[in-house]
Amino acid sequence: MAKCNEEVLERRIHLGYFPTPLQQLSRLGQKFMHPSLWIKRDDLTDVALGGNKIRKLEYHLCAALEAGADTLLTFGGAQTNHGRLTAAVAASYGLKSILVLDGREPDELSGNLVLDNLLGSDVRFVKPSLRNEKVEEIVQEYEAQGHKVFIIPMGGSNALGTLGYVVMMRELAEQIQTKKIAPTHLFVAVGSTGTLAGIVLGAKMFGLDDLKIHGIPVFPPGKMEMTELTLEYSRAAAELLGRTDIEITEDDFIIDHGPEEDPYSGLGYNIPDAGTYEAIRTFATAEAIFLDPCYSGKAARAYLNFVEQEATAADTVLFVHTGGSPGLWAKVNMDYLNDHPQG
Repeated sequence: MAKCNEEVLERRIHLGYFPTPLQQLSRLGQKFMHPSLWIKRDDLTDVALGGNKIRKLEYHLCAALEAGADTLLTFGGAQTNHGRLTAAVAASYGLKSILVLDGREPDELSGNLVLDNLLGSDVRFVKPSLRNEKVEEIVQEYEAQGHKVFIIPMGGSNALGTLGYVVMMRELAEQIQTKKIAPTHLFVAVGSTGTLAGIVLGAKMFGLDDLKIHGIPVFPPGKMEMTELTLEYSRAAAELLGRTDIEITEDDFIIDHGPEEDPYSGLGYNIPDAGTYEAIRTFATAEAIFLDPCYSGKAARAYLNFVEQEATAADTVLFVHTGGSPGLWAKVNMDYLNDHPQG
């Protein structure tokens, strides 16, 4: 078997606290009468309230420093977890950060925006249709002041960022062996697709080929070409690692939107529905684990539906917690939870 290019895989700045825990969800198992439910706690990556994007940022920060940049710029929605972590990484390395966020600037700060402000990030709001034009203006503005700007893609997702979740799968494979379990299904939220791409590639590289990988979109059907992007990033990352022997196809993962009349994505990006809030409450009351309404809450809804309706006693079902709990304190979610205190 061909070996991966370890030099490429280790060309990163170590930021997070790894390995993150792999824990059994014993009380959820009792609730759903299932013997083997597990969670990979990437909400506990340690930096700035944690989350999955720190794995990708280890590679992007390394590339930025090698390029001589003193400013990191990235994009996202108003409550972007990737933006928060980019701002945190920049602050901890003495760099400036710029967050170009979609939409209108809110009247008051809440959730991740509060943290972005505390981290000293330069937050700019823009219409999505004008994003590229605005970024060009901002880069010129900063360069005129003598700064060098390094642009990180939305969600940190490209071939380079995908390597972060290849490393996670190596870590997971070792934990699975130590705990003597054999996961049959893995559930993870999907937005910009880099996390899923790394999981798909890593599963093939580290002996988890039989694992059924379920990607749960946070966008409504048709919003993004998630299958195509996942294939693009996973194949490009394999090429970076010199693993051109690995063939990745649509059969290696499932993009599961859920029922057509009631999709797991809820009402839209960062617009959860009652089913998402119910899944968040279920994890909180059963395991004291907090999920977020934009990503992990939606994936948890799919995970619990699968456990309740499809999983057999022979299945070991794994949930990847990608973090994002500061989103619970976004105004829209606080309003909902105040209006529905009992679910």
